[in-house]
Amino acid sequence: MYPSLTVRSVEEPSTLREFISGLGVDVLYAYDRKVLGVLVNGRRLWPSAGLKPGDKVTIFPIITGG
Repeated sequence: MYPSLTVRSVEEPSTLREFISGLGVDVLYAYDRKVLGVLVNGRRLWPSAGLKPGDKVTIFPIITGG
């Protein structure tokens, strides 16, 4: 259900949340539940942050144990 380490390039301007929602409902759900880490050009950004074409978005699962 959760994607493995993925690096995607932004094609058109959008917010980070819009970009994540474009990857599918399952990915957006995991992002909202905070089980996915997302970096834009190596930095953590707010969901409302604006993305520009050419930005690199890295998506990775947060692994926890108990």
